[in-house]
Amino acid sequence: MKLRWYLLAGLFIGLLSVPFVRNIKGSTYILFDKTAIEFQNYFAVTVLIIAALVLWLGWILIRYLLTTSNKTLGWFGGRKSLKARQQTIDGMIALSEGHWKTAEGLLSKSASANNTKLINYLGAARAAQYQGDIKQRDHYLKLAANSEPEAQMAVGLTQVELQIGSKEYESALAGLNHLKTINANHPFVLKLLHKVYVNLNDWKAIIEILPKIKKHGVFDEEYFQKLELEAWRQRFNRAKSSETKGNGKIFGLWEELHRSLKKDPCIVKVYVTALLEDEQTDLAEQTIKQSLKQEWDNELVSLYATINSNNPSKLLSHAEQWLKANPANAELLYCLGYLSLKSKLWGKASNYLEQSIEISASAKAFYALAQSYEQSGHPINAQETYQKGLKLAANS
Repeated sequence: MKLRWYLLAGLFIGLLSVPFVRNIKGSTYILFDKTAIEFQNYFAVTVLIIAALVLWLGWILIRYLLTTSNKTLGWFGGRKSLKARQQTIDGMIALSEGHWKTAEGLLSKSASANNTKLINYLGAARAAQYQGDIKQRDHYLKLAANSEPEAQMAVGLTQVELQIGSKEYESALAGLNHLKTINANHPFVLKLLHKVYVNLNDWKAIIEILPKIKKHGVFDEEYFQKLELEAWRQRFNRAKSSETKGNGKIFGLWEELHRSLKKDPCIVKVYVTALLEDEQTDLAEQTIKQSLKQEWDNELVSLYATINSNNPSKLLSHAEQWLKANPANAELLYCLGYLSLKSKLWGKASNYLEQSIEISASAKAFYALAQSYEQSGHPINAQETYQKGLKLAANS
C-alpha cells in the first residue's frame, strides 16, 4: 500500500518540475577524447531528476521487499513454533498415558524447534527408560544438560530417579553425591539418598542423614519415626554375632544413641531384643528395669518375662513390686505367671495367669496356664485350656 503512494508522489514531483525545467536556458557539453556532445540544460536537469527519482523509488522498493520477506519468514517461523509446541503437549500427554514410544518420538522431534528443550529431553528420557532403552535415556539426559547448563539440579534429580527405577543404585548414589555439592540440604536429594541407602542396606548412612531429614521436613512425623526405628533395628541386628556372643558391639551402638532416643520405648525394645538374642541377659534385665522406671511399657514387660535367667525367682520378686502400681495389668500378670512357671511355683503361676486371662485373654496366657495345670497334676484342666488357647489363636 505504501509503495503505491511512493510511486504517485514521485510521478507528482516529476510533473511539477516540468514547467521549471523547460525555462532553463543554456547548454551543457560533455567531452569524450576529441569529441564534444552538447545537451540543452533543461534536458540535463530532466535526466538528473529522473535518475534521482529512479534511485529513490528503487530504495523504497528494496526496503519494501525486505520487510515483506521478513514478515513471510516470521509467519513460517511462527507456524513451525506452534507445531513444535503442540507436539510437546501431545508428547507429554502420551507420556502420562503410558504410550512410551509415541511420547519419545514427539518430544525428541519437537525439542530442536522449541524453547522448552529441557522439558522435551527430560520427558523423552523417561519414555526411553520405560521402553528399557538405557543408552538412549542417557543420551537424552545429556542433551537436556547441554540445553540448560543452569538446570544441573533438575537434570541430576531426574537422572537419579530413573537410575533408582532401573535399580542402578551405585550410579544413583554417585549422582546424589554430586548433587550434594550443589545443595546438600535439598529435600528431594535427601529423600532420594534415603531411598538409595535403603536399597543398598546402608543403615549407618541413613542414621547419619536422619537429622537433616527431620530438620527439612522430608517425611511426615509418623514415617520418620518408623524409619528411625527400622534403621536402629537393622544396626542392632547387624551388631549381633552368633559366633562371638557378648562382644560389646550392641552396647557400643547404644552409647552412640542420643540421650532422647534412649528414652524412647520403641528404641529400647529394639536394643533389649538384640541383647537377649545375643545372650546378654544381665544387661537386658538392667535396661528394662531402668526404662520401666521412666515410662511403663507392656512390651518391655513381656520381654522381661522372656529373660533366660538362672534365677527366675529373683526376676519374679522384682516384677511383683510393679504390681502395686499396676494391679490390673494383664501383661504384667502374664509376666508374673510365666516367671512363676519358670520358678516351678505352679499354684502361684495358675493364680496370676487366671487373673491375666480374666482381664484380657491371650493365646500365650492360655498356653502357660495349661502348662501350669499339667505340672500341678490337672491334665483335664490342661487339655481344656490348651483348646481355649488354640481357638483364640485361630480366631485372632
